[in-house]
Formats: sequence, C-alpha cells, structure tokens
Amino acid sequence: MLKQLANNRLELLDFIRGIAIGLMFIFHLSFGLNEIGLLNIDFSQDYFWISFRALIVFLFLMLVGVGLVLSKNNKNKTFFESLLSKRLALLFTYMMLITLFSYYVRPQHYVYFGILHLIFISSLMGRILINFSSVYLGIISFIYLLVGLNLDSSQLNHPLVYWLGLGNKPAITDDFVPLFPWFSLVVFGLILGKYLVKSNTVKQKINKWKAQSWFSKLICWAGKNSIHLYFFHFQFFYFMIWIINF
Repeated sequence: MLKQLANNRLELLDFIRGIAIGLMFIFHLSFGLNEIGLLNIDFSQDYFWISFRALIVFLFLMLVGVGLVLSKNNKNKTFFESLLSKRLALLFTYMMLITLFSYYVRPQHYVYFGILHLIFISSLMGRILINFSSVYLGIISFIYLLVGLNLDSSQLNHPLVYWLGLGNKPAITDDFVPLFPWFSLVVFGLILGKYLVKSNTVKQKINKWKAQSWFSKLICWAGKNSIHLYFFHFQFFYFMIWIINF
C-alpha cells in the first residue's frame, strides 16, 4: 500500500503545498514592500502576520513529514543512501545559495537558518524516526514543542548552536525557523502520513481528488515545483529590495 501511494503523486497534497507557496509569496511581497516604506508593518509584533507566517511554516513542515512517509519504498534505503538523493542535494544547494545571496544583499539580516535549512535537516532526522510508532512520534513531537516554547538560555546564544532555537536573544535575520519547536510539525506530519497509509477510506478520498479548473491546476503545478519557486521568488524579493535601496 505504501509503495502504491509513493508511486502515484497525490494532487491534493500538491494543492495544499501550492497554497503554502502562494501564501509565502504574499508574505514576502508584503515584507519587501514594508522594507521600502510602502507598507508600515511590525512583523515581529503584529499578531496577524505572526499567525500568517506560522500557518505557512506549519503547512510546509507538516507536508515534509507526510512526504517522507509516502516516499518510503520497499528498498528501505539506509540513512547514508538517503544523503545521496537528488532532492536533498537540491535542498542543500538552494539553502546555501540563499545564505550567500542574503549575506551579500543584507549582511546584517542574512538568512543562516531559514525554512529550507530546517527542511533539509528535518528530511534527514525524519528518515531516522520514520519507523517509530505513532505513539512514540507523538511523544517526540510534544517534547520538541514543549522544550521549544518553554526553554531558553543565554548559554545557547552562541552562533554554532543558535539554530536550535533555545537561545534567549531575538534572531536578527530575515528568516529564522529553528529546530525547536518547529521540528515538532515534521514529526506530526509523519504521524499523519502513517494514518494516511493505514486508512483505506482517507486514502481513497485523497486519491480521487483531482484538480479541475485551470486555477486549481496552476496551484498543483506550484506545489509540484515549490522548492524551485521558493528559491527563485526569495532571490527576486531580495533583489527588488536591493535595487530600490541602491
């Protein structure tokens, strides 16, 4: 059943991922317009935009966990074999280019651990956890969430470990998605993926869903190519800010 799901791309999941990338476009466009003075938004204090960003991150990371379960096949690739996958190589390349480009454009706010960085790390960690039972995964997800929301220490403000998200200083960066508490959403996605595989009723409904209108097909296309769209739109908005402020 798992192999069958993996071999047939689910349009509904692409549709949800496409919605997430669309929301990301809106967020970064608003951020860019705010940077050049056409909008006046405090993204660190405005609850609407804080919630808006949290929804985007939730959708992306939850789908990472679901995708890891659905892509698992009977070959049972080892952790080290997974390191050689094209997807991980592309993720690593894009996240490093984002870091380098953002450092060149905005060195005081460059992206050293954004959403792509976390997705890369989570894709590796998720492969280790994928065979755990849903009960254990639920406990792990809760621990990451609990620790991430309640623990902070000045001892963890060091640049080498700040990506954990447990320091007590605010991150000075344009995009920061630390391991704690956000990895909890990837683990939650693993649980959802396992449920999807085991539930025939849910599986059949999701399999039957197909994009009908040109707009829904466009969203699905965006979902299938989300990693490329994220990378190029991110560079575009940085470049737009740089040109206007030049």
